[in-house]
Amino acid sequence: MRRAATALAVAVVLAASAGACARDDATVPAAGAGPVTTATAAAPPSHAEATTGPRPIPVDDTVPVRVRIPAIGVDSALETLTREDDGRLAAPQDWQSAGWFAGGPVPGAPGPAVIAGHVDSPSGPAVFARLARLRPGDRVEVELSDGRTAGFEVDGSHTVPQADFPTDEVYGPVPDRQLRLITCHTFDEAAGHYVDNLVVFATLAQDQ
Repeated sequence: MRRAATALAVAVVLAASAGACARDDATVPAAGAGPVTTATAAAPPSHAEATTGPRPIPVDDTVPVRVRIPAIGVDSALETLTREDDGRLAAPQDWQSAGWFAGGPVPGAPGPAVIAGHVDSPSGPAVFARLARLRPGDRVEVELSDGRTAGFEVDGSHTVPQADFPTDEVYGPVPDRQLRLITCHTFDEAAGHYVDNLVVFATLAQDQ
């Protein structure tokens, strides 16, 4: 590759304001470049706030274990991602594995579930290298630990600057069951790190 691998770090510090990818350092997946910006982790909406749409996915002791995105050839086990001591979301340890933010909803439950993954690695493309190719209507399937599968349809995607991350749009309460897929986007050669995030938005399919 023509550049060093960049680790993903979607930050989720309470009372802060943006999201960021980490610096170029393959050995420190969660390290940040320059001033670390952060994103507010919004509380999931209550069941009373989400009374419409497909049937809910049971959430008692249920966790997501795998994500499949046929349109871009993704079939990945899911790591469980939690916050680092500084409040940021730890990046997946495996370049080729995506991770679910355990501080948010289970995919298929009310609210915006979040799955993040690396875009590149020291040896080549990583799990979400082709995330930008997704188009509205593409299918995202999340296998759950109870044997069920939550199927989502892509609504669209936004490229967002790290310095002005749309916290409310990504993590804020929603009236239905949604999914966000997040990776790094737009590498700044002069700065030596990514300056944007790519966020793909999807909604639980009506055939669930």
